[in-house]
Amino acid sequence: EGTETRITDLHSKLKINDAQEALWKTVTEEMRNNAKAMKDVAESREKKAKDMSALDDLKSYSEIASLHADGMKKFLDVFTPLYNAMSDDQKKNADEIFRGHKETMKKHK
Repeated sequence: EGTETRITDLHSKLKINDAQEALWKTVTEEMRNNAKAMKDVAESREKKAKDMSALDDLKSYSEIASLHADGMKKFLDVFTPLYNAMSDDQKKNADEIFRGHKETMKKHK
């Protein structure tokens, strides 16, 4: 649900036009794949949490961090063609949106 809301919100904020829809679809597929992978590993970790040793916990956290890094690389691979297809105004807008995302993340730490 959160992923679908983020997709809808980004589509609107990035002002994706008809010519960019095919590239956008690739971005959204990757967003959904990344979200599902993170959800699956988080659920698995949660199920095992009571019986995890400190080493198991650290290993599990490491796997989540690696999955997140890999997901960001995949997202970058599909977002780059979309970004390159954007108008200068759309790029400026995207730059502001993603800079704002970093500020939001800092507030939640």
